Amino acid sequence: MAKSPAHRFGQIIGDLLESTLIRYCKPIANEYHMYLDYKHPRPARNNQSEVKWTDINGNTHKLDIVIEQKGSETITGNPRAFIEMAWRRYTKHSKNKAQEISAAIKPLVSRYSEHGPFYGAVLAGEFTENSLNQMRSEGFKLLYFSIHAIEDAFASQGIDAHWDEDTLEEALQNRVEQLEALPKNQLQQIGDYLIHHNKEQWEIFLRCLQNALERTLESISVISLYGNSNIFCNYSEPLIESM
Repeated sequence: MAKSPAHRFGQIIGDLLESTLIRYCKPIANEYHMYLDYKHPRPARNNQSEVKWTDINGNTHKLDIVIEQKGSETITGNPRAFIEMAWRRYTKHSKNKAQEISAAIKPLVSRYSEHGPFYGAVLAGEFTENSLNQMRSEGFKLLYFSIHAIEDAFASQGIDAHWDEDTLEEALQNRVEQLEALPKNQLQQIGDYLIHHNKEQWEIFLRCLQNALERTLESISVISLYGNSNIFCNYSEPLIESM
């Protein structure tokens, strides 16, 4: 079955959002000597493309971006950041999407809590304040691009990204074809416009991510009222006793 132009337009917006975040997060991962994983064939998962992690109950979740400590193309590292992305044109589906992201991420954060992973969501389009507040209350760090921000970014390259339920399919199809004809550098410029014209939000999100990646565990001290105190230098190594 052929996809409607509205569906295809939304898919292009979602892909652009994902590629932009990968470009902007990769240097951050490199700065902290970590590995950024995203959808691509990777030897560490038998050259499968999908990014998948399993929670404490054995359920597998597909993810958009995971930053790993001690990870590489051939070795799966420890998860230090989970980042999901979503685009919604209409608010009627926004709460469901927020709940879907939460259901995928929270069990993973619980399983890998010893690594203190950052968990965030990059949302674009129409999301109700209620759905955004729900995610914030659960500890998610959000980077939110409104529908107007998306439309302005595409307009910077001469693309009309506004449509509603009354927009003719023929008009949308013409815009889709216009978008698909854009060279890669112009698509990247749309992503750059989106980040640079929402700089304050991006910098807040970035600081939260950097703070999480900088956080390290040096030791764990277990102090009893009587007897010896114990210092764990690593949660997987034997303890060191101190008097």
